[in-house]
Amino acid sequence: MRSIDAIGIALATLVPAIPASGLHAQSMPPAGYLGPAGPPVAAVAEPGAPSLAAITDDAFPHLFSIAPGYPRKDAHVSVIGAYTIAETKGSHVTAAWSRGYLPVSLSFSDGRCFDFTADYNGPHLSNARLTRVACGTPWKDGATPPAPPAGSRLRLAGTNWGYVDWVDDKAGVSTITGPFAKTYQPFFTAQMPTMAIMAMNGVDYPGGNMTLVGRYRGRLSVVVLEVGY
Repeated sequence: MRSIDAIGIALATLVPAIPASGLHAQSMPPAGYLGPAGPPVAAVAEPGAPSLAAITDDAFPHLFSIAPGYPRKDAHVSVIGAYTIAETKGSHVTAAWSRGYLPVSLSFSDGRCFDFTADYNGPHLSNARLTRVACGTPWKDGATPPAPPAGSRLRLAGTNWGYVDWVDDKAGVSTITGPFAKTYQPFFTAQMPTMAIMAMNGVDYPGGNMTLVGRYRGRLSVVVLEVGY
């Protein structure tokens, strides 16, 4: 099976028009690639890596919703892979980042760092795994987003590829705004508080892939989405 890292090399060679920020550590075009899918989680885990478990599809019917009033009627958001990552009292995630949407770098409080990655075959991720990596400086998009409504209690979780992730911690809801909007424009909501957003848009259509890292039912979760904005 071709790994997603090999796809990333081909993407960087054949599609130079994509911004460099989206190619670094990015491993596949948003459409994924064809081929037989493996199990949701890789059969062999890296020794010492935190436990990784897939979240079943029946958890998602009401987790994500297009925001009322969003102007495009064909806008959509769907889950292509979701996983929980075990934390302990002595080791919890302190930061998550990526310049694309996979792999995702995770920094733990005990000084270890892992990359979360997976194969993208057809409509779902498979062979998800955590790989130990050297810890580097967390990357941040650095874009200045449009401000949310005055007086709101929203917290900025991050920006990536023009999307902005705002969190209402009291309600446990995250709102993702439309890419490259000049004013605050909710795109969809997630019924989970997030800590990081990663994304990569298609080069010739209004859509792409996105990864959110946050808490689903109190557990650290990585959710990978296919979106059309």
